[in-house]
Amino acid sequence: MTELASAFPLFTLATITYNSGKWVKQAIESVLASSFIDFEYLISDDCSTDDTWKIIETYKDERIKAWRNENNIGEYPNRQKVLNEAKGKYIFYIDGDDVLYKDTLQTLQNYITFFPNAGMIWGIPTREIDFAILPYEFTPEQVIKLIYLTRLPLFSVIGFAETVFNTKLLKLIGGFHASHLIGDIYVKRKLALASNVVMIPEGLSYWRRSENQASSRAHKNYRVFIDMHNINMEILLDKNLPLSEEIREIAQVNVKISEVKRLVENTLLKGRIRDFFMLCKRLGFSIADLKYLFKKGNYSYKPIHDISIPLQNEYNFKNTKPV
Repeated sequence: MTELASAFPLFTLATITYNSGKWVKQAIESVLASSFIDFEYLISDDCSTDDTWKIIETYKDERIKAWRNENNIGEYPNRQKVLNEAKGKYIFYIDGDDVLYKDTLQTLQNYITFFPNAGMIWGIPTREIDFAILPYEFTPEQVIKLIYLTRLPLFSVIGFAETVFNTKLLKLIGGFHASHLIGDIYVKRKLALASNVVMIPEGLSYWRRSENQASSRAHKNYRVFIDMHNINMEILLDKNLPLSEEIREIAQVNVKISEVKRLVENTLLKGRIRDFFMLCKRLGFSIADLKYLFKKGNYSYKPIHDISIPLQNEYNFKNTKPV
């Protein structure tokens, strides 16, 4: 008999599926094989048309609560549906084509014990972070500056399989909205306004990139461009933005420069003149904004002045007495 997790476990493992029949067996079995057992496992199939649901039904493990949506509701409503059901203190999305590494939850439990006030944990490429010894807990001000005042690309590509959310805080910011095509970026930035983020070395799970993924499909049209613009504006105009007015303006200019250059590159330079004017109208841009094509952004923020003295905390240096 599998030992059950507590009524309010440390983790909710969440798998959302849609036509994941090729990989879902690996996803489920990797979760059930975890060396850390204090978790509940929620699986929400979004009315798959392949054999995904039949595969899910074969698993009778008591830790699993699974359901199949009567209609296809879409990625982010499906993530929200799982979030609404979650009882774990932290929620970790392992999608139907991901594989959870066996000792990941135990490692996360160690981080959570040391950083109990963090709203999120992000697994990131260590090569991108030469200014901190990971794990390191960053404040909202530091995270927002890293996003908008540096050229580090990693803060836009951290996937669900490398992100752990404090469930209560994710619910408090409203969770996921059906209107977003890149809702993962939205919730991470929204939550970063109000809570610390612990950045750790990437490698929480194995996650595939394929044409069938919602994230891959989303980046094939202008709607993502518009969604990213709206997200940036909401974040940078938020009353809780932890930046001075001067720094806020620098961040807004950086965004405008980037967006105008991308707009021109993807429309005028490809002969799509009609698209250019359509997007200008949707984004509230004017012809005068073309001046940003000739400007350089201010990406001078550095969390430290001397790279030989990186940010650090006691996690890697605090002695642990043998049991």
